[in-house]
Amino acid sequence: MTDRHVPQPTPGDDAPEVAVVRYEEHLLVGTEVHATERVRLERYIVTEQRTITVDVRREEVRFTREPVDGGPALSPDSGVPTREPIVVVLHQEEVVVSKRIVPVERVTLTVHTVTEDRAVDAVLRHEEVTTDQDTTQGPGTRR
Repeated sequence: MTDRHVPQPTPGDDAPEVAVVRYEEHLLVGTEVHATERVRLERYIVTEQRTITVDVRREEVRFTREPVDGGPALSPDSGVPTREPIVVVLHQEEVVVSKRIVPVERVTLTVHTVTEDRAVDAVLRHEEVTTDQDTTQGPGTRR
């Protein structure tokens, strides 16, 4: 990490200049986009049994007999009353089942971006510059 320079005397200079360049690490943080999963929207058929109760009507014949009192009598000359049958048509309802396909719901997939904060921890190094001075004391020099 350290860029060391050896002092080189320059002509005409008594004190050479010494310099060092100090370096430090800087943290560069960014993001990259990666595919994480694939989502597929599919439809499928589910079959289920349904039981529905339907009211069904039908006609029935009821015989009602009433005694006749004091009604006119037929004369013996009139002959035998006609014996034509009386026909009554009865009806009933039958259940009719049919199916119809109708739209009931629209399902939509949308992509929503969620932003969250994430802490990034890193150890960064940097250089510090110090000087050590070694002084030699000669005779008669005070400290």
